[in-house]
Amino acid sequence: MQVLCTALLIKGEAIMYQVDTSLAMYTIKQAETVIAQSDAILNKMIDDSLALNRAMMDFSFLELAPTKTIELMLSAHTTTVEKEQTAEPKRASEIKAIAQVPVRQDDLKMISGVGPGLERKLLDFGITSYAQIAALTDDDIADLEARVVKFAGRIKRDDWIGQAQQLLDA
Repeated sequence: MQVLCTALLIKGEAIMYQVDTSLAMYTIKQAETVIAQSDAILNKMIDDSLALNRAMMDFSFLELAPTKTIELMLSAHTTTVEKEQTAEPKRASEIKAIAQVPVRQDDLKMISGVGPGLERKLLDFGITSYAQIAALTDDDIADLEARVVKFAGRIKRDDWIGQAQQLLDA
């Protein structure tokens, strides 16, 4: 009887060993699958990033004065909706980018009357620097107050142009 129990015990340990080994092999195969999927995703991200960088290098840059930049922004903003309604979709290869030399982004909250919310709206509208604010004309101010600031007379009342010029000189 003791010999039979010993044989069963040894056989039981062998079965347990097989179960442990099978579970470990299954876990390793699952880990290998996850790693292969992660590698594929990472490689796609790298390829997409390289393609985007190549596309960005193909842009034609155009240097504009601050007043011309604001003029283009305001005129483009008014006609964009009209063009979108009438224009047919273009292929990406047909679209030419018009860009200016990047303007540094100033802390517009330094201007009295501009808080975080208004600064975000100005940045979204394309006004990022004191130079752009200092170059505003009366027509630009009226359009900006109607579209972004939503408070007539605020720009002149708070003297944004004078403050922007002082911040530029500092």
